[in-house]
Amino acid sequence: MKRLQDKVAIVTGAGSGTGMGAVIARVFAEEGATVVVTANANRQENMDRLVAEITAKGQRASAAVLDVTRQDQWAAVLAETIDRHGRIDILINNAGTPGPRDGSWDKATAEDFHHVIDVNLNSQFYGIKAVAPQMERQGGGAIVNISSAAGIIVFPDVPPGYSASKGASRHLTKAAAVDFARRGIRVNGIYPGLIDTPMATHFTEDPEMLEGLLRGIPIGRVGTSEEIARAALFLASDESSYVIGAELVVDGGLTII
Repeated sequence: MKRLQDKVAIVTGAGSGTGMGAVIARVFAEEGATVVVTANANRQENMDRLVAEITAKGQRASAAVLDVTRQDQWAAVLAETIDRHGRIDILINNAGTPGPRDGSWDKATAEDFHHVIDVNLNSQFYGIKAVAPQMERQGGGAIVNISSAAGIIVFPDVPPGYSASKGASRHLTKAAAVDFARRGIRVNGIYPGLIDTPMATHFTEDPEMLEGLLRGIPIGRVGTSEEIARAALFLASDESSYVIGAELVVDGGLTII
């Protein structure tokens, strides 16, 4: 049997078509899940292509427009998922933003800060609040919050909102894990390092910058979205049935030196 056979998973931030959310959706579908991919309305075409790609393989997927910073849209996506698929077993809180390209405190604005907090942190709270009652009625579920290595260590020249949101996500995950454990809902976190995604092109496409970053990564290379997806697969599957509040760090050793 496939590792997510007959489970229904919502994956946020799957609108790029090539980033972590999209790859997680593909891997989950391959493992037997019905995947609901979500993104903002301006990513509708990308979502439609992703769904078409998955369903062309005989796997199951649908798309839903979701601004993760709006609780009313979370409620609508939950209702649509239950109506179409009958249940919700997994939530991958993957949506995120790096914030302004210039991460200096001198140029940071309150508006920038609040936006990053809303997308990276508040959305995870909204997502958990939306799906937890349904999961509890079903007898359980799995929630995975995608944080960042920046939630564990501090990087220079990163927007203050990004560092703050990822550090807070770390503790939000642990708090939720404790509170929901006895309700059959497992909450865990993944902490990616430098991953080759559209969001990281600022780092990966500048040879000089990339060379400097790789000197600080013991494994000596950039990670892939597939590696994050495989970590998410473990935490979403029944194989991790005794795992809650975990910090699954996928960073090539970045945070250990």
